[in-house]
Amino acid sequence: MDVTVVGCGYVGLVTATCLASLGHTVRGVEKDPRKLKTLQDGHCPIFEPGLAELMQENFASGALQFTDNMKEAVHEAEVVFLAVGTPPKPDGTVDMSYLEGAGKEVCDALAEDRQQCMVTIVVKSTVPAGTNRKLYGFLRSQTRAYVQVVSNPEFLREGSAVKDFLEPDRIVVGGESPEAFRMMRRLYDPIIKREETFMTMGWESAELTKYAANTMLAARISFMNEMTILCEHYGADIEDIRKGIGSDARIGPAFLRAGCGYGGSCFPKDVAAMEHISRAAGHESLFVHAIQTTNANQKKRFVDRLISKLGRPIERASIAVWGLAFKADTDDIRESPAIDVIRYLLERGAQVKATDPRAMNNMKAIFGDQVEWHGDPVSAAVETDAVALLTDWPFYSTLPFRKIAATMNQPIIFDGRNCLHRDVMRETGFQYYPMGRPAVEASLRLKARS
Repeated sequence: MDVTVVGCGYVGLVTATCLASLGHTVRGVEKDPRKLKTLQDGHCPIFEPGLAELMQENFASGALQFTDNMKEAVHEAEVVFLAVGTPPKPDGTVDMSYLEGAGKEVCDALAEDRQQCMVTIVVKSTVPAGTNRKLYGFLRSQTRAYVQVVSNPEFLREGSAVKDFLEPDRIVVGGESPEAFRMMRRLYDPIIKREETFMTMGWESAELTKYAANTMLAARISFMNEMTILCEHYGADIEDIRKGIGSDARIGPAFLRAGCGYGGSCFPKDVAAMEHISRAAGHESLFVHAIQTTNANQKKRFVDRLISKLGRPIERASIAVWGLAFKADTDDIRESPAIDVIRYLLERGAQVKATDPRAMNNMKAIFGDQVEWHGDPVSAAVETDAVALLTDWPFYSTLPFRKIAATMNQPIIFDGRNCLHRDVMRETGFQYYPMGRPAVEASLRLKARS
């Protein structure tokens, strides 16, 4: 099939690349000149495991192309994806201007001879209930072309997006046109292993499915994060509790790992939007509000605990921050807990030395020279009073901890992801404070600071 994807950000580029790998002819439309140049040179502008290789392979074969010319891009298109941003406004509502603008541009670009040939416009962006219905009415008033609109929310996890796209748990398509449903079924046919994977429903149901999914997952994380408070008070271990409840078939093990808070491009934005959607319906969702409150409190609680256990005043203390991305295997820092943690530390007078294997340049754009930047965690820890580990990069668990301890003013690690081994921390002489797990409190070997 002939496919156009408008917007080559994270979702758009993954969608375009994976559809091309399935045998479709795909054109990505990107208006940012610098990003477009990168794409047309055959380079991937974002870090996502497996994406660059797949993109380059299909770009080289001609199955995947990139342009800023909308008219050329949609001339032969059977399906047009809108994968533009829907950022939150200051009041929590969703900014629909990019989506409406992209939709209107598509309709303006459709040739007059497309009146008898249906074009399915697919909204990939996360939007509030009722948006696709309004967009359909808006677009029908803007063009004489034969268009249908469907909602097709994405369920991609950063770090495994390519696998998630090509091996989906479900494909949700919302709309009112049987013809458009059939078009989407053809589009996704190569990756539909079981017929029940392909789900059709109304626009509003598809839109709310996306918000409900992310809110439910955020709720599981926030519940476990709140449980860490009780674990630390009573001396319980959150990992034992995670295994104990995760083995219950009614609950399952996914998204039950405690930490210093969730982040990313989806959970914070979608949970906030869910709260606003509820208010628009005349309902004050205490449940959704509690999720956000718990997440915000967990980041602050991490810093408060660090200050209380540091053993010296936080003013002028040197703290190494390991990990800046909101999760491993991505360079995405959107709503990353590291942003709040670094900000809290700086506000309290601490000196921060930070490192991350992928996300450092993105974080530099926020903090600039307020933070001392290091290329690796070993050098970042030299002459510091503590380490704050905020991203669960796997290689952090294999670092030379005995060597690191010898270079620090005092060997303390605050593990915001519970990804280090307590026995290793004990054997290498660290004081170790995970989230909701028993601490390792060895006698500190304090060094005088110059």
